[in-house]
Amino acid sequence: MDKTMADRLIELREKNRLSQSAVASRLGVTPALISAYEKTERNPSIQKLVALADIYHSSTDYILGRSATNAHARILDVSDLSDAQVHVLRNLVEVMRYPDTPT
Repeated sequence: MDKTMADRLIELREKNRLSQSAVASRLGVTPALISAYEKTERNPSIQKLVALADIYHSSTDYILGRSATNAHARILDVSDLSDAQVHVLRNLVEVMRYPDTPT
């Protein structure tokens, strides 16, 4: 496995605040297999790669190192919303990004 892919799997798992055990549970595999992916010892199957991209809200191209940016980090078009509505959305994003932070 390419080191870039392993590094990105670690980066995305940590960014999503997930343990190897939590990812393994969602994939229906053992934590040891997730560890092997992250240590470049094993390659995920295409099905597992797609599932990892879904879990991490990412693209397979980003995980594979084919894209320098995470394609799922989308820009939301808010041009037709009021300033108050945009403010509410920004607050919601912050709450979702940092759920343990008191508001």
